[in-house]
Amino acid sequence: MIRALLTRALDALGGPPPAQRVQTRSLEAAGGGRRWSNAPGIRDGAQTAHMSAFTVAARAQAYVLNNPHGARAVESLVASLVGEGFVPRSMHPAEAMRERLTFAFWNFADDIDAEGLTDFAGLKASAVRDMVIFGEAVAVWTAAQTLRRLHPEQLDRAKTARLETSVIVQGVEFDLKTGRRIAYWLRPYAPGDALAGLPGPSTRYPAAEVIHLFRPLMPGQVRGLSWFAPVLLASKELAELMDAMLVRANVAALHTGFITDTDGSPIYEGEQKGETFEASLEPGALIKLPPGTSVEFSEPPDAGNTTAFAAEILRMIAVGTGVTYEQLTGDYSKVNYSSARAALIEFQRFIRSVQHHTIVHQFCRPVWARFLRHEVLSGNIPASAYQRDRQPLHAVKWLPPAMPWVDPEKDAKAAILEMEHHLRSRAEVVAERGYDVERLDREIAADAERMRRLGMSPANAVRRPGPGEAAPTASDQEGADNAADD
Repeated sequence: MIRALLTRALDALGGPPPAQRVQTRSLEAAGGGRRWSNAPGIRDGAQTAHMSAFTVAARAQAYVLNNPHGARAVESLVASLVGEGFVPRSMHPAEAMRERLTFAFWNFADDIDAEGLTDFAGLKASAVRDMVIFGEAVAVWTAAQTLRRLHPEQLDRAKTARLETSVIVQGVEFDLKTGRRIAYWLRPYAPGDALAGLPGPSTRYPAAEVIHLFRPLMPGQVRGLSWFAPVLLASKELAELMDAMLVRANVAALHTGFITDTDGSPIYEGEQKGETFEASLEPGALIKLPPGTSVEFSEPPDAGNTTAFAAEILRMIAVGTGVTYEQLTGDYSKVNYSSARAALIEFQRFIRSVQHHTIVHQFCRPVWARFLRHEVLSGNIPASAYQRDRQPLHAVKWLPPAMPWVDPEKDAKAAILEMEHHLRSRAEVVAERGYDVERLDREIAADAERMRRLGMSPANAVRRPGPGEAAPTASDQEGADNAADD
């Protein structure tokens, strides 16, 4: 009662003082009205991705196979993400065991492709390519301890069910208690195969026998989404625009003018077939006109600054796919050193995040675990020793391919300064270049021993001054370095 009386009194006096007034306002992004009437909204991102992934993947595959920019984007991403392949570096404390595991792994990796078309690096590149185009990659282990690459749609999207102790979502089975993936339901044939039309129910494969590679973009996501999903509509409209401009240019080249004849006789040479007169046109042709005819030159409407507009759309496509504009188009005419370095650094951050968070975790580590299983079953690693202490055997660091340097000399000098001042280790610098520091040291030692045996001097040996020459001073060397920088 007292609060109501005070409220009426304040209202009669014009409300509370300005300092005590509270103004409420909703977020503009959550507002309504005319400006938001046509704005799309996604409430359940994972469910929307699952329902649309098949259609998006089909359109992305068509875009990559038919459009040069789509093909270039895929090749650039795969080359940067995989390159020549990742190098495993065992973290086992015993150097002899590290060396033996590395040697055995490469023997295992050379024959890992079930179809015999490539090796470990090539199979990984194929999986990454599928992940970029279709949004996911699927491979299954065979009885011969090889990997067979499958079409992503062989993972049965129609298989969704609730079981007693598990649940199946679009072909992926989860344990109800732990929520972890325990199995995959795979079709025997890929879409488009000669036998794909025959009835063939999907078969259950344990999760340990399947590699499923995709980028989880949102909570609850089970299947992957094509990386081209944000740009497919823009790329389609750009292709239509360029096609229309090409047709317009062809028509404008064929028709330079229009001729009006008073008696209606044909001007061009050709053949009359019924009501149709077939004439051949040639660009830039000069035709002799009979008396009584007039010529009106055509003036095709200006299409505007189509080149700049198309470039903006290509920049949008490059941003959406994660590559730079120059990588997408091959146009380096407007790039300088600073912009190239900034774009390359940002692109490398993106590439490293996908390499370590997705490729290493979902593809490389399962392959290493299967390799250790093969070594144990083959007797190369005693089963008792593996059961007693398996953690050092599974400890491995994957070294991705080296990223290119914009200015190799300056970057190398910066790395040397960081090592000299103990800001970075030499092993870290070597690892960033895609090499194993122990293997590199053995190669350097072998080179030095061979040069000593052959009586050769090292390449970095200081040249002795000749007769009548003075030894170079520190200032001379500094001046030479500055001249080289200039």
